[in-house]
Amino acid sequence: MKRTSKGRLWWWISILVIAVAGVLAGYFLGMEQGRKETEKPPAEKALPPKKQAAPPEAPVAKGPVILPETKELKPPDEKTYCERIDQEIQGYFRYLNAKGYVKHLGEGLDTYAQFKTMVRKLSAKLPIPAGEAIDSTIISDNIFLFFRVLDKNDFRLTRDLLKNEGDTLEPTLDLFYRWLTLGSRCPDPEGIRPSQSVLYHYAGFFLNTIGGRSYLFRRSLGLRLLCSYYSLLILQEADKQGKNSYGIDVLPFIAPLAREIALYPDFRFKQTYLKNLEEMEKDYLKKRQ
Repeated sequence: MKRTSKGRLWWWISILVIAVAGVLAGYFLGMEQGRKETEKPPAEKALPPKKQAAPPEAPVAKGPVILPETKELKPPDEKTYCERIDQEIQGYFRYLNAKGYVKHLGEGLDTYAQFKTMVRKLSAKLPIPAGEAIDSTIISDNIFLFFRVLDKNDFRLTRDLLKNEGDTLEPTLDLFYRWLTLGSRCPDPEGIRPSQSVLYHYAGFFLNTIGGRSYLFRRSLGLRLLCSYYSLLILQEADKQGKNSYGIDVLPFIAPLAREIALYPDFRFKQTYLKNLEEMEKDYLKKRQ
């Protein structure tokens, strides 16, 4: 009786061992098969049907066009173009006047009227865009420029605009760049639009002085990159017209800015900026040959 029980026990143990061995063999065989499937070269796998390449999201602007919208906005005649820019500028400030954070700054605040006052103030007190190594007072004047020219209401409006309108930074700066650089092309009955000399001084200030660069480095990265980009365009135009009166060397600023813009992930028109900077660098290198 004992011998029979012992024989049955070994019989059940043998079955259990065989079952476990089978399960393990199946498991490792499955792993090996999966590994082989994974290691198959791409040519052995069925290729998905080819899809037509999607059209590019944003065409690269050429020539004087800065953003794709600029090309679409430019009408066949100058008068219509000037009217269109003026309407867009005034429409932008009507949009701001309706914002809650603007109304909170003061009842009946007219942002367009305050903007014009700010432009007049800044045009009357120009920064010095070069010469800091020669005269230390230039550094001090540039560092405290905005604090000496603008008042607390100007700072409050500017601060709240940058805080609340960051998502529209690219089209907004493009619009104001086109408006600022109209020159004598369009009428300016109120005499608000800054002259090319004013633009040149501020472009050099932001790129070429300690005060201007430190101001931009306290702002968001996107704003700093775009302000530097448009400042380069203004300085390039001054060079073309022989009006780079301080002899600011534009070339050293181009490549570092292009590298930063290439790494910045949030620009919708990144390829346009990079293309314009590439052409700008080629022009300056060609002149030095």
